Amino acid sequence: MPDPSTTRLALYKSKSDGSELVNYTQDLGQNWDKVDAAAGFQIVTSTTRPSSPYSGKPIAQSDTSYSTFFSNGTAPASASWVEIPNSSSTFGSNLKLASGAQLVIGADTNLYRSAANILKTDDAFVAAGNVTVGGDLKLVNGGTTYRNKLSASTTVANTTSETVMAVMTIPANDAVAGAVYRIKAWGTASVTGTPTLTLRSRLGGVAGTALGSSGARTASSGVTNRSWQVTVDLVCLTTGVSGTWFASQITYEAVSLAAAAPFASPGLILDGTAAATADSTISEDLVLTATWSAASASNTLTCRGYSAERVA
Repeated sequence: MPDPSTTRLALYKSKSDGSELVNYTQDLGQNWDKVDAAAGFQIVTSTTRPSSPYSGKPIAQSDTSYSTFFSNGTAPASASWVEIPNSSSTFGSNLKLASGAQLVIGADTNLYRSAANILKTDDAFVAAGNVTVGGDLKLVNGGTTYRNKLSASTTVANTTSETVMAVMTIPANDAVAGAVYRIKAWGTASVTGTPTLTLRSRLGGVAGTALGSSGARTASSGVTNRSWQVTVDLVCLTTGVSGTWFASQITYEAVSLAAAAPFASPGLILDGTAAATADSTISEDLVLTATWSAASASNTLTCRGYSAERVA
């Protein structure tokens, strides 16, 4: 009787009873075929993995960019495959590092666990997209540059249409109860005659829900380059499709004053006494607008700049 086959590759063993008889096909030829098939990574597909792999058997799947695996020898065979990362395929399993290990990229960049539940790098970190912080944001011995939206200069002239001069987009689902958004704009205005100028804030664009208004301010006759400034603070009270919001608009303007600059007591108007309803689950534009009562190329308002940010 022949001796049992080898345990890993099931190679046939010749008789050990002293006989010199050797079955070439079984003892040699088929054994070399098995050795040839087992050398290196066997190329398979995700549906043709070996059904009875030995422990340590390596395979590469040609239909998944040659992702690589080895069998840990457990049963069933289908659950025994352990993925090995390689540069030609997308690694589809969890990659576990020891608590003291680091992910080192190049010779100068690292990422590692510095303490329980804390991920750290000793180098700079740049995010091209959004960064969401669920807890406190702390700066230790450093400074910060906050650039929510770059300012733009907008001129409103020769029209009686309400026109957006500053905008901040509040992303869908960004607001939570208690979130506060602020937009502040400033600039100059010149007139011919005595038109009125109205500075408003809205949520949802120029046709959106009104938040506050300066009221129609009658310009002092023929004034030029008069300063104005509008600040709106908007808080989300409740979220959802029918989310509730409350705003406070503060307007300073010297357009209605006859005296010359500088202005010790510019016109101050406060507004924003009623809650507004707007959908927090979609993107909403918080805007400041300007409206002239008379269309003239000489009735000109220019927003010189503005800032817009979420402050809470």
